[in-house]
Amino acid sequence: MAIQKIELGSEGIKRVLKKYKPEEAIAEYVWNGYDATATSVSIRILQNSIYGVEKISISDNGYGIPYGQLNTKFKPFFESNKIIIRNSESNSSSYHGKNGVGRLTFFTFAGKALWETVYKEDGKKYKYSIKIERDGLNDYTATEPKEVDSNIELGTEVIFSQINEDFQVGVMKYFLNIEFCWFLELMRKNNFKLLINNEPIDYSEILEERDVRDYKYNNLQFNVIFCRWSQKLNGEYSKYYYLDSSNKEKFKENTTLNNKGDNFYHSVYVTSTLFDDFDFTVVTGQMRLKIAGSNREDEAFKYIKREIDNLIREKRTPFIKKYAKKFLKTVEEKEAYPDFDENSPVDNFKKECLDALISTVYYVEPQILSGLNKTQLKTIIRMFALIMESGEKDSFVKIIDSVVNMSKDERVELAEALEYTTMSNISRTIIMLKDRAQAVADLKELVFNKDLGAGEINAIQPFIEKHYWLFGEQYHLVTAEEPDFEEALRRYIYILDGDTYTKKDIIINDPDKRKQMDIFAVRQMKNGDVKSSIIVELKHPKVTLGYKELEQVKRYKDVILQEPRFNAPSIEWKFYLVGNKYNNQIENEIRNLKHNGERSLVYSVDNFKIYVKTWSEIFTEFELNYDFLFDKLQIEQKKIIDSRGKTKEEIVAAQENNSARAEEELTV
Repeated sequence: MAIQKIELGSEGIKRVLKKYKPEEAIAEYVWNGYDATATSVSIRILQNSIYGVEKISISDNGYGIPYGQLNTKFKPFFESNKIIIRNSESNSSSYHGKNGVGRLTFFTFAGKALWETVYKEDGKKYKYSIKIERDGLNDYTATEPKEVDSNIELGTEVIFSQINEDFQVGVMKYFLNIEFCWFLELMRKNNFKLLINNEPIDYSEILEERDVRDYKYNNLQFNVIFCRWSQKLNGEYSKYYYLDSSNKEKFKENTTLNNKGDNFYHSVYVTSTLFDDFDFTVVTGQMRLKIAGSNREDEAFKYIKREIDNLIREKRTPFIKKYAKKFLKTVEEKEAYPDFDENSPVDNFKKECLDALISTVYYVEPQILSGLNKTQLKTIIRMFALIMESGEKDSFVKIIDSVVNMSKDERVELAEALEYTTMSNISRTIIMLKDRAQAVADLKELVFNKDLGAGEINAIQPFIEKHYWLFGEQYHLVTAEEPDFEEALRRYIYILDGDTYTKKDIIINDPDKRKQMDIFAVRQMKNGDVKSSIIVELKHPKVTLGYKELEQVKRYKDVILQEPRFNAPSIEWKFYLVGNKYNNQIENEIRNLKHNGERSLVYSVDNFKIYVKTWSEIFTEFELNYDFLFDKLQIEQKKIIDSRGKTKEEIVAAQENNSARAEEELTV
């Protein structure tokens, strides 16, 4: 036997390699196999009766470890030839073993490592073994090589024993998926394999999309495979991989959308005969003389480069738009928005425009907004709001360009997106305002035109179900008309917690639990929390509101107040009693609470408030709230609304196609 010394001591080696996790160490041994030209690497895990790991072996069909190179392969720490090879082939996927140290990382999960290797020399095959222990990483023991039968396959198997009790097989499998998915896809046509207990690893759980495209330029064919990954790849950026007609990788480089900071992790594999004899060298500032083969100046290469650039942009667009919506939720959670009034249609319009601006910037250059802390995000979002209101789109593009040095295409894209966003918001807002103004005009006909015979149940109630935004923006309808308090509570619990119950599961012990509310809606924040709830009681236009009607609303309040599942100190409850007019009793109640500074308020205790409103007051509030937007967008209400000559049935039916209608009633 031959015993050789590695320069660093065992504890010194452990200190240097302490960053390696067990799953990373396993990956090193797999890469060692592929680095040795293996096409198949097999991991076998032997577990005992209580699922503890007894042994782990990793075998490959590579060229083995020639005994004559043993001193080179196991020479002094951090001085293997592998690092030299890797530096010279930085644009290739060959040689991934980390600086020749993979053989020593086993100490992170095992006590002993035993290599059995078969290699070929001078037409003969030889076999020998190498052994290293955790407590003696600076020692290795190798047996003398013995000639073996020519039928025995080349390759190396390393067997690990004395496995740590906390070794997690599931963590290892998931890590290997992320580590090797792109490489196995690269070598797919060459039938490369990575097996765990004889089963190929399944990286489909992190493969979000795989799209195969064929392109043609003159007589040249290009096969392109696009892969999008759900996770950031271990140690590998988003790359273009160029393969020749033998499916051999010739070159790789970062994609145009690599490292955008947007979680759009992808790999693109391009196969063509063009790359059989191709010079990938990038030459700038001088003419290139074409001596032999093809190079980057060839029109065919420029063509396929444009096509694959367009492909990844095409794939990124729906992804980043979806991700931008998630980012807006982050802005909400970090309280980065300016202080918008949720009840103000003007502020809601401003917020929608700001959201569109944020989404556009995030789409074009996510790095501007990614990784910011709460203070930084708050600052930049509020600066966006100021720029948005000033209308300085051109200046905004210049500012962004000076920060991230955008390409010409990205500058044009941002400018066009901002222009489109502005016009889209204006167009959508005009339609929304027109339809809201029309809805209010229709409602005026129902409550003021006696000839229509519009009653509470046959006209006003179904109308308000479509337009409960009149009582506040951003509400969600829980119940309308028919459902009683028990059904209302069932739906309310679903909104609060997502829990579903049948009607028999929900019991309210109150004599008025069967009473039916005309409108019950909640305002839910983007994070899912319920901020406030409203209950609206509508009365026939001929009814004069008084104590009798007010007591009905107070009974609703009492039922809710006595049911703990309805109550939370952070949720406001607002009750509205609405009719054409009210008597002196109600007028006195309003006068008594006038000092609170809220119009129409007749009751205010803790988080419960009751308002009595006439339709005239509601219409006046609408006009006051929306006059700013009508003026800003130069809309003349009188020219866009017309409710004359319609029956109550036609008015109610028209609301089905009105874009201003609120969300439909919740069904659970």
